[in-house]
Amino acid sequence: MSAKWIIRISINFFLGLVFFINSSIAQENYPSKPITLIVPYAAGGSNDLNARVFTSFLDDYLGQPILIKLVPGQAGQKGTLEAVRSEPDGHTLLFTDNYRDQLHRFTFRNNVYDTNKDLIPIARVNYGEIAIIVRADGVYETWTDLESHAQLSTGNVAMSHSGLWVALFVPALQVMKNLDLQLRMVPYRGGGPAKAALLAGDVDMSMAFPATVAADVEAGRVKILATAGSERLISHVPSFVEIGLPPTTGFMHRVVMAPIGVPEERIIILRKAFARMQQETAYQEMMSQLGENTEYLDGKAYEAIRIQQSRDYRELANSFNNE
Repeated sequence: MSAKWIIRISINFFLGLVFFINSSIAQENYPSKPITLIVPYAAGGSNDLNARVFTSFLDDYLGQPILIKLVPGQAGQKGTLEAVRSEPDGHTLLFTDNYRDQLHRFTFRNNVYDTNKDLIPIARVNYGEIAIIVRADGVYETWTDLESHAQLSTGNVAMSHSGLWVALFVPALQVMKNLDLQLRMVPYRGGGPAKAALLAGDVDMSMAFPATVAADVEAGRVKILATAGSERLISHVPSFVEIGLPPTTGFMHRVVMAPIGVPEERIIILRKAFARMQQETAYQEMMSQLGENTEYLDGKAYEAIRIQQSRDYRELANSFNNE
């Protein structure tokens, strides 16, 4: 072998070694700058509140701050698209939910992205159980009062919701379908504005996650008439199952996702950070004060739930489209 070839091989080996070392250092130093968390909701909703809590703790485990970027619009598609189109380096994440991730695939079809192909779950932070709410100074004392009135005055009971096929709209459809009621659905740009409409007396009822109305309940402005699930969240308030709804009605899974293509090493770093955060007492206490659970699931474990959601939501969307 000639000296020229030996020199060339040595140079190529050296350059490859440098590239490998630099790549390793880059992975080890991740994140190397603040992480942007895109939240495709309006300010003041439950996901906004949840994001502000967990991002305040994650920087301790990632070594970089997480900056919340609210991108509402188009039922969450605007923010989702921005996340999908971001550089897949782990410095841009999406905080979404099961409706925007799986249900919208069958109700807001588009040719731009497919959440199953373009996003990967990092972690399910928790889940929220929706509640039916009314003004505390209104005419409804119990769910039975409201249901009876809705049956007698078909289409005259107005409900504010946060947009088509999202957290308030979907359980309202299930209420109407399962209990044979007809509500007049009034759309607003997010959960915060929907609650404001109720407080202003513009509608008769709404839905909200308990965390977003806890202060209003305490102040005597809002009354909760029923909450999602099989078990009662509030001792004197019936569960959805008790009023005749399926046990899965009204559950919103809050999920952090990354655009596909983020290196596996960085996905692992993010998942480990979320898992470690669960052990922090201060985090658990703050979520409890917010009225939220910390039913955490690693991204891999959530994938099984995600697949089942896709099947259920296809059936739900088809059932309404065929009516």
